[in-house]
Amino acid sequence: MFDFYSKPRIILVGRSQKDARRLIEAFDERFDVRYVEEVSDEYSRFSDAMVFDYVGEDIIRNLRSGSIPYLCLIGSEKAIVKYSLEPGEYLLKGPGYLHYLPEIVYSMLEKHRLQKTLDFEREKYMGLVNSMGCGMLILRKRDGNVIFCNQVAQSLLGYTEEEIEKMRLQDLVYDEPFALETILGIEHFDTDREIVMLTKTGGKTYVIFNTSEMLYGAESVVQLTFMDVSKQKRDREELIFQWRFLDNAEEIAIAIDEKGRIVYLNKFAAEIHGYDLEEMLGDNLASYLVQGEGEAESMQFSMMKSGKWKGRQLHRRRDGTEFIVEAKRSMLRVDDNVYELVIGIDITESIELQRRNNLHSLLLNGTGDLAIATDIKNRLIYLNEAAEKYFETRLEDEENKALEDISSEPLRNFLKIAASKPSEPLENKIRFPVRQESNAVIEFTGEIVRDHDEEVGTIFIGRKVT
Repeated sequence: MFDFYSKPRIILVGRSQKDARRLIEAFDERFDVRYVEEVSDEYSRFSDAMVFDYVGEDIIRNLRSGSIPYLCLIGSEKAIVKYSLEPGEYLLKGPGYLHYLPEIVYSMLEKHRLQKTLDFEREKYMGLVNSMGCGMLILRKRDGNVIFCNQVAQSLLGYTEEEIEKMRLQDLVYDEPFALETILGIEHFDTDREIVMLTKTGGKTYVIFNTSEMLYGAESVVQLTFMDVSKQKRDREELIFQWRFLDNAEEIAIAIDEKGRIVYLNKFAAEIHGYDLEEMLGDNLASYLVQGEGEAESMQFSMMKSGKWKGRQLHRRRDGTEFIVEAKRSMLRVDDNVYELVIGIDITESIELQRRNNLHSLLLNGTGDLAIATDIKNRLIYLNEAAEKYFETRLEDEENKALEDISSEPLRNFLKIAASKPSEPLENKIRFPVRQESNAVIEFTGEIVRDHDEEVGTIFIGRKVT
């Protein structure tokens, strides 16, 4: 797993070393970047993340099947649709994208590390659970009748084998509708859940359970395995917040009761909202959300139906500013009470960055003018579609190349002239003929691009004039 006390190891996959030079130079001293043209299992095993300077169906399929965080650099929005790319899988090449690349990769690594930590802690917890004795029932799916039980189940519930195999699931659980929907598979789920089971003496036993569906001869049955957690349930706080590692996680972690009141939150959740822990406890979570009535109803419907929800919510800080959270909600049942655990990540910056990149590209492609951007070293970093057509080349073929390596002669001539002209303002406009129109020219004007008062490049806009 990635260790932030050492430099993250980044494997950069490109078509040539020349094309990769611009990307390698974009990363600062925090990273150990290595360039390859072919990916092997060895690189996959000894890298913390992979950055592809291109995209393809095989690449996406292999990356998705692996466990290493990755990022594909794409040159157009068409590739997003073509390869069904999801947010976080790609970065659209646009003006200044190399400036943001290191931080995006670093954020990707941090999120991956946090997820690994959560997965690791969960595996430890489930390992402890599975090491203890589990009860097992085989249920006929069509009616919930018990057709088999093991000795642990008999001991936990207080029935003999003959007694329990004459019963139905509905006779053994406290919440009958919940049992029918989840255990019998009317509603499918992919995580461990909690229910209250009834003993022969009329008592309640709290269990964590899991199910699997199978065929028993020609009969469809459900295998129900469960673990008695009654002792852990004695202390409500201990049960609800059994994952104490969330206290120090850099993710939002909030638990609410049936009325939406906050009964638990971690330090990070309080800080990102601009409050102390004590200030938010007891408040309704909805008071920190910006959502319409329809959104709230849709979320509650999903929670009532399946016990879980996943989506984006707009949160409000103490100072009134808003931020977007990618959140997951899951249900916890304790005695007769129901709680919701909310886990979320602030994705505001990544969404805004992607929105700006997409907007810039749309604006530049929609004007009809030619748009060319160069970095501080006069290397090409952007061509819009009109410029690609005029210079008869593609951005991906010319990007970040040295002047002498530019394949398009008109483009190479333009960059030579651009390098010799004053850039702020461009006093002598650059003129190129419009092909097959002797009386018309393309007139380019230039503008310096700055980032925090530091010059990072120049953007040229070309327009046909007579």
